[in-house]
Amino acid sequence: MKVFSNGVAAGFALVAALAVPAAAQNSTGCDPTANTRGDIAKAQFSMTRAISASEKGNPTRDLQDVLKIVDAGTDNPTARNYLRGEAYIIYLMQPNAAAVVPRSALGLTTNPTATIDLYAGADSAFTIVEKAAPECAGVISQWRQQKPWLNALNGAINALNAGQLDSAEMLAKRALILDRRAPYAYSVLGSVAQNRKNWAAANDYWKQTLAAAGTDTVYADVRTKTMYEIASAASDRADAATGAAKRAAAREAIKPWQDYIAVASNDLLLADAVDNVSRMYIDAGDSASAAAVYAPMLANPSKYGELSLVHAGVVATRSGHHADAIKLFDAALAQNPVSRDAINNLAATYIQNNEYSKAFPLINKLVALDPSNPDNPLLYAFAYQGLYKGTKDKKLQKIYTDSLIYFNSKSENATVKLGVNEFTRRPNETLLAGTIENRGKTSKTYSLTVEFLDKSGNVVATETASVGPVAPKATGAFKIKSATGGVYGYRYKPLT
Repeated sequence: MKVFSNGVAAGFALVAALAVPAAAQNSTGCDPTANTRGDIAKAQFSMTRAISASEKGNPTRDLQDVLKIVDAGTDNPTARNYLRGEAYIIYLMQPNAAAVVPRSALGLTTNPTATIDLYAGADSAFTIVEKAAPECAGVISQWRQQKPWLNALNGAINALNAGQLDSAEMLAKRALILDRRAPYAYSVLGSVAQNRKNWAAANDYWKQTLAAAGTDTVYADVRTKTMYEIASAASDRADAATGAAKRAAAREAIKPWQDYIAVASNDLLLADAVDNVSRMYIDAGDSASAAAVYAPMLANPSKYGELSLVHAGVVATRSGHHADAIKLFDAALAQNPVSRDAINNLAATYIQNNEYSKAFPLINKLVALDPSNPDNPLLYAFAYQGLYKGTKDKKLQKIYTDSLIYFNSKSENATVKLGVNEFTRRPNETLLAGTIENRGKTSKTYSLTVEFLDKSGNVVATETASVGPVAPKATGAFKIKSATGGVYGYRYKPLT
């Protein structure tokens, strides 16, 4: 028997569009309509025509013929229910098909005004076949995951993204009627419950998501996504609590974050996880254990991405473990030598660790990349302040004092400040966004020229933007988008 193929993609989108129906070979020994005669054979012939018509035209008449025949007898219930389930699914695949229809719409003349829920009807029919012929489970699974299931699931996801929680819940539950083995609908229901702050229900649905996903690599993305949601929800509960309850909730949130970090592959989300679990340690009153957050990264930094290494380094810095922070920032720079955040944090950590000679080359590099940010000259000032405190040589103290004053004044008297609040890098595009603050006394329009860099610091794209006019003591926003992907960093021409 011919069945339709479908496509499912795990991850945040969860489900892909239905593929064009195509033949699937039955290699399981399952064929409930094999060697049938009489009216069932006629129904099988009509089903073959309906499948053909569904690809090129309207199969309704043939489907009605199938349903009239299978509804008229009780012999061979396995074959009859297999054909009935197929007919309901193909009917639901038609444009604008309703989920619940009167029997008359299916060509059934007995009790014509009574209604049939086609999702529930298909499920009941297929369940009979699955129990009677276990060898048909694979074929039935393909029918269950056809376009009606995909439409319900995609509709649930779209409704969830639009904040339409009631619709998302209804459609996800409809998808579960047809297929309770895939994890996607449970994930949607977990998110619906989370949005309603029904934590007990959310956790129950997420547990079902993980159980359905199992260890199947097809579901790896939805499994890690769900683990992230479980941990994130635990942090939300801790954030909402106070006093002893907050400490207890924070302690409970640590394990879910650790579990997620152990399997995470998305560098951006892993960086967020590092921030969250370190915060939970602090809220739990156990800041001394924060080093456990980054211990695996310190042991094997090449396994992790640039962003997660930088965030881990920040955790180490806040914990007072400067040597660990230096190793983590160094590892991030090994992956991306033009990472502004890694350069900035490593320079600051060297200063805190009294390694000023190592800080200066990094500050030079930082200023070359980010020349109109008054925060950068302050790093020079802090370094010279440290050098001043570390010597009793009066001549050197004078030099260091003059340098400190010069760079502090350079920061305080800057007439413009550029700040970046988004740097999104994708394989096929790059986005840089931020603000320009006019610290001067007159309104000004700024000409911003940004150069996007590869790993070696070579320019791979140049984009410009006009920002302003910006009033004195005000800010103007910019957003620069480049069609060039694979970018590692950026620099810009000094603003005047």
